[in-house]
Amino acid sequence: MGDMSVSAAVAATPATRDRYVDLVRVGSLLGVVLGHFAMAAVVLDHATGTVEVANVLETAAWTRPLTLAFQVMPLFFVVGGFAHATSWRSLRARGGGYADFVHARIGRLLLPTAVFVGVWLFLGAAVEVLWPDSPATAPLLQISGQLLWFIGIYLIAAAFAPALLAAHDRWGGWTLALLVGAAVAVDALRLAVGLDGVKWLNFAFVWLAIHQLGFFYADGVAERVGPRRLGGTMLGLGTASLVALVAWGPYGWSMVSYDGEPLSNLAPPTVALLAFACAQAGLALLLREPARRLLERRRVWTIVVAGGAVAMTAFLWHFTALVAVHAGLWGVGVDLAGDPTAASFWWAKLAMLPAFLALVAVLVLAWRRFDRPPGRTDLAGPSAWRACVAGLSVACAIVGMLGFAVVGFRGVTTGYVGHVAVLPMNVWAAAGLTSAAIALSRLAVAAPARRR
Repeated sequence: MGDMSVSAAVAATPATRDRYVDLVRVGSLLGVVLGHFAMAAVVLDHATGTVEVANVLETAAWTRPLTLAFQVMPLFFVVGGFAHATSWRSLRARGGGYADFVHARIGRLLLPTAVFVGVWLFLGAAVEVLWPDSPATAPLLQISGQLLWFIGIYLIAAAFAPALLAAHDRWGGWTLALLVGAAVAVDALRLAVGLDGVKWLNFAFVWLAIHQLGFFYADGVAERVGPRRLGGTMLGLGTASLVALVAWGPYGWSMVSYDGEPLSNLAPPTVALLAFACAQAGLALLLREPARRLLERRRVWTIVVAGGAVAMTAFLWHFTALVAVHAGLWGVGVDLAGDPTAASFWWAKLAMLPAFLALVAVLVLAWRRFDRPPGRTDLAGPSAWRACVAGLSVACAIVGMLGFAVVGFRGVTTGYVGHVAVLPMNVWAAAGLTSAAIALSRLAVAAPARRR
């Protein structure tokens, strides 16, 4: 979005728009970008030819509670629930159907992602051909696609949003209670009974429950109850639940996964993450009114609009900037100890921050043209056939994104295979599923509807 279009968007902002939702969305993605930079503990040792990629949480225990401040993905799912509820209701009022909804979601998320994937397939092939024996090749390529896990999980929430919104409209809080109860049951079966295989279900139950909070916000519950009262209640309830789960349960304080932890709260998510999300959403409500006053200022709102226009691009390409910074240091012969318990580690990271942010900005300028919502204005309308094709489309997208999260861009020329749950996956299968998802989403809104 250029300067003129940002100015036009600012000028055209309706008085009814909830600007705070936009701020939370942009702030969440900015938190992800800075969080990934802060957590990267990379060892570069030219004397031994060693390149290792680790997480500061693995060796610096004092950083783990800090994830309570910097883990912002739950907020993104809450505002996603709000956005999905408002867009689906608007779409239905205009005569749209599930295929139209999925096409808009796939287009918004997968089209810029497909460009990112295409570039990295080329880069992955080049790296594997030019440096097949380098110790940096496998970790660099594998980590470069891991951020796509978020898009896969977010698409699960989007895919179920219309059905869960219908359940929410009919049964209200009972739908949320059912999702929370299912998440608790999964953790109980996994941790108390030993049925470890059920843990993957909480990728759906926990994130869908968090996403459901956005439906209540879209209904105006905060206005009816009062944002301070509701926010304080959620913050208190969530905090008390989290403290109890950590103090008397098997859960830890870290809301970000790392190698070697006894129990991850994120991969797969647990009820501890659910309690944390409740507290975080409550805190967000408490901060809403002062933030809204700031957002009435044109300059502040312009920054938020401009950030929202490129947020997806920044999310997709910030890992590339992180890789490029460390590749550049390796290329000029700089060593990094990768020891977050030493003060020198943090001074080095602070010195790298300007270069990292500059590279993110350059990549955003280069690729932001692909970060656009679909331009389609006509609607295909409700149809069982279209809905089935759209459902297949989003299923392909979810598996494809999770495939990249597992294998990254490793194996473009070598055929490296990982597993999504029990499903074998390589980079080309993930790319094929992503392409199929885009094609099927277009077919769903273009093909003539069949009779039911």
